[in-house]
Order: sequence, then C-alpha cells, then structure tokens
Amino acid sequence: MPPHQPCFHVNRTLSLGEMILAIERERLSVSRHLSEPVSANVLNKGTLEQIFAATDRWVGDNQSLVPDLLKMSLYDFREEVLNELNKKSESMRRISIYQQINSMLLNYMMRNVRSTKSPLWRKFLACYELVKTMDEMSVTIVILKLMDTDLHVLFPLQHHMGSVLEHLQSTLQFLEAEEDVNVMRELYEYYKTSNITSLNSSEINSNKSREVSEKYIADTTISLEKLKDIKTHLWAIVRESARSEVWAARQTLALGVAIFSVVLLASPVLLMLLRHIMYTLQIFTESIENSTQQLMAEKQKSDLLLSRMLPMPVLRRLRAERTVPAEAFDAVTIYFSDIVGFTSIAANSTPMEIINMLNMLYRMFDDTIKQYNVYKVETIGDAYMVVSGLPQRNGNRHASEIADMSLSLLRCVQGARVPHRPAEPLRIRAGVNTGPCVAGVVGATMPRYCLFGDTINTASRMESTGEAMRIHISQTTKEALDEIGKYVVESRGVVEVPGKGSMETFWLLGKMGSAQAESPRRLRLQDYDQNILELLIK
Repeated sequence: MPPHQPCFHVNRTLSLGEMILAIERERLSVSRHLSEPVSANVLNKGTLEQIFAATDRWVGDNQSLVPDLLKMSLYDFREEVLNELNKKSESMRRISIYQQINSMLLNYMMRNVRSTKSPLWRKFLACYELVKTMDEMSVTIVILKLMDTDLHVLFPLQHHMGSVLEHLQSTLQFLEAEEDVNVMRELYEYYKTSNITSLNSSEINSNKSREVSEKYIADTTISLEKLKDIKTHLWAIVRESARSEVWAARQTLALGVAIFSVVLLASPVLLMLLRHIMYTLQIFTESIENSTQQLMAEKQKSDLLLSRMLPMPVLRRLRAERTVPAEAFDAVTIYFSDIVGFTSIAANSTPMEIINMLNMLYRMFDDTIKQYNVYKVETIGDAYMVVSGLPQRNGNRHASEIADMSLSLLRCVQGARVPHRPAEPLRIRAGVNTGPCVAGVVGATMPRYCLFGDTINTASRMESTGEAMRIHISQTTKEALDEIGKYVVESRGVVEVPGKGSMETFWLLGKMGSAQAESPRRLRLQDYDQNILELLIK
C-alpha cells in the first residue's frame, strides 16, 4: 500500500464527516428558526447567514460531491428562510433538502470506507456510524420541533428513533477508547427506554406531548454535545493512527531501499537475506488480502441470508426504500402441512435423527415447489407453509398452483418410510384455504415476511382437522378450482372446525389428465444411509 494512501482515506473520510455535521448544524438552526413564532426572533438574519457561510465552506471544499440541482434547491430554501416566506407552511417538505444532501454524502462516506484496505477500517467504520448517529438524532429533533405543523411525522419519528438505536449499537462495536464506550453505552440505554415513540396523533398537541417532546429535545441536544466530544477524540485517534501507519510504511520502505543498496555492494549472503525479507513481505501482503477477502465473504453471506429470509421483490424494495409497507391481497391460496404422528416419532427418536428426517423431507419439498408459482413462507418444526398469489400477484392462478403443488407433494411421500424407522410409514396431512390476507415485513433486527388474516387461520384449521395423506380444502378453494376446472373434488360434508364453527369442506382427490408417476425423490427419502452421506457431503 502506498504510504500516502492512509492519509488520503483519512482526510477524505473526516472531511465528509465534517461536511455532514455542518449541514446537520444548519438544519437544526433552521428548524429552530422555523418552529418559533416570527415575533420571537430566535435567530436573526446575520446569525443565519454566518451559519450558511460555515456550511458553504465545507461544500466548497467538496463541491464536486453535491450536484448543482441540490445546491440550487438549498440556496432557494435559504432565501425563503431569510425572507421569512411561508415560514410555517410545508416545513417538512422544504427542510428535507438537508436530508437528501446528507444521505448522498453518507453514501460517499461509506464507499470511501469500503474502498480502504488499511488496518484503520474499524476506526473508519466508527467514524461513519458516529456521524450517522448524530445525523439521525438531529432528524428526530427537527421532526419534534415541526410536529405541530406536520401531523404525519409520527411514523418517520419512530423510524428515525429505531435508526438512532441501530447506529448507536453499531458505534459501540467499533469504538476502542473506554471512556467513549462508556458514554455511548449510557446514551444507548437512554434511547432504548425513551418513551418519545409512544406519542400518537390524538395526543400530538396535548400538554403531555409538548412536555415529552421538550424534554427529549433538551436531552438529545446534550447527547449531541457528548457525541461531538467523542467525535473530536475519535478524529484525533484516527489522524494519529494514520500518521503512525504512514511512518511505519515509510520506515519499511527506507529499510527496503537500504537493504537493496547493501545487497548491490555486499556478498551473496545478503542476497539470501533479501530473498527472505521479500518472502516475509509477500506473506504479509497475502495475509492482508486474505483478511479483506474474508470480510467480503462475510458480507456476501449476510446478503445471502437476508435473501433467504425475504422474497426477492420485497428485498429489492427494502434495499431501495429502507421500509416496506404492509400490502393487502384480495385473493391468495394458503397451504399448510405437517407430519402425522410427529410427536410420537420425536418422542422415540434422537434429536439428530429428527433433524436428518426433516432436512431430507424439506429438501424434497423445496425441490418440488420450484416447479410452481408459489412462495414458501416458513417451516416451524414439522409444519410446512406455502402461499401463492403473493408477493407477486398471479391473477386467478393461485388456487391451481397450490392444488397442483399439493398433489405433487402428496405423491412425493406416498409409500415413504421414516428413514431411521423403516417399519413406520411417513405420512403428511395437508390443508388449503383461499381468501384475502395482509403481508408485510415484521422486525428490524431479524426481519421476516409474515402473513396475517383469517385466511391463514382457516388454512391451518383445514390442515389440523384433515386426515393422513389427504388434501383438505375449504369451500372458497373448491369454488376457485371449479372456475378453473379439471380438478376432482369430493365433499367431506359438514365438519366442526375449532374457532370457526360448522363448515362444509372437501377433499382434493386429483386432476384430470395429470400424470401419477412416482417421484424419484421418494426413493431417496427411504434410503437412510444414502441420505446421511449426502447430507454430510453438502
């Protein structure tokens, strides 16, 4: 690595951080000015102009990073603020120009951190997380200051509060100075228990709401001052570490030149010594490259894990917009299945035998459902849940897709045996229901794509009240299949369904003209030793 490269990354990273914090200070000053009555004269024109000038100095040093269109929008907004034009109206929309600029600069800062191969990458990440934390805190202050004019800010407030906690925790992971860690831990515990997000629209103009907001703004202002002290300390540590790294790199370079000069004048013994030094340097370089590759591999693993937890359309939207609102679907078809007698099988089997059996069964199911337009929602123990018609709508095909898939899964396990107990048959029980539901991403630390609605409960009841090796469907699913045609359905009669009362249900027997060939995956499920070997190899 060239000796000047750490300094370049340090100067670039810290300059971006200072620019972001300058814009953040301007945003707080403007929001304070906007939130007070015109007669209050909290900040006069001269003071605001000084604040704007301080920000412009940082923008001028990094002018290539901010598009001209955003600069013009910022200057226009400042002109309105200075002239007190429409001071209260549409304040959140107009002040959002600061968020647009800071979001873009934070992206630049993160790309700069990722591009470095220096051992300082942990300190760079600490700088980024600290700046992001301060930015999110200032956003919450702005939202609370303008809450009386913008009643729709409650949800953004909750979102930014969650982001404050997330980046506080991330900063804790990368800080090294003990006194800074203690301060950050205190702040994290405070915001973790903060009740500011308990406000609702009915209380937004109440005295209680104002008291909570004013206390939060005062505490957060103090917190920002503490974070500024940590920032100053961290900036000094980063610069000192960069200087040490540059000095070490220059010493290594000087030593290499000296040794090379001696080699030109000395004996072959020194040539052997030079070869040894070159070999050592090569090993050191390879270790740095391996560390970088391991970091990238871990990142790819985390991306892969997230892609397995959420559908790809939802994941793409989540990455693009950071939030995915819940979505209502008028008609989907839900499939539930479980293993008949699973409790008895588990009671008479070892945990490893149960895990092996479920892995083989679900791998077989996963391979089978790839042929259909369906999405596997989750597996809990022996329960297997699949849906068609979301997250991407497929018209009226959802009922036929689930019906075809159910029949295929049933054929897969016909004649199958419990792998470690060949004398005991392996049978499943399936239930299907069609109707509306709501789907959305639930959770921040470990997000999951979950379904909600009475349709899911009814599908689960269809499965629990069904019979072994049969597909139990509801009246709505039967009507949907009748519209499509070619499905053989038999009435089961009126069944007492827990929580639903009496319902007429049906058995799905097959599809006219469909092949009933034995699934090759079923034979593999019966071969216990072969499945164990395959599981170990994979």
